[in-house]
Amino acid sequence: MIECREHLRIPVELRVLFSITNQPDIHQGTMFDISAGGCAVTSTTSISPGTGVKLLIHATDLAAPITVDSAAVRWVSHGEFGVEFLRLADLDRSRLQRLLHVAAPRSSSHH
Repeated sequence: MIECREHLRIPVELRVLFSITNQPDIHQGTMFDISAGGCAVTSTTSISPGTGVKLLIHATDLAAPITVDSAAVRWVSHGEFGVEFLRLADLDRSRLQRLLHVAAPRSSSHH
């Protein structure tokens, strides 16, 4: 099965904190891939597709975490889930772009 993705997925290993919309609890997970449009996370927290989440991505290369104000869970499978980024502040979006640039496989860089 070939998946046609809009954005290139980059493998990463980043700590991510997330909260489910309208719930006070903060959950922890590990992001294992990321693109400009979303990411995939492993977590012990059970979550269902369609759930709204807010993410805090702790990227080692950046001074402060990237906040994704609004995101939605699109798929769930065996302790993993995929998230689509719906809304980021301009600053967070530019930092996400920088993270993608830093994390991208070097062979694909245009120098």
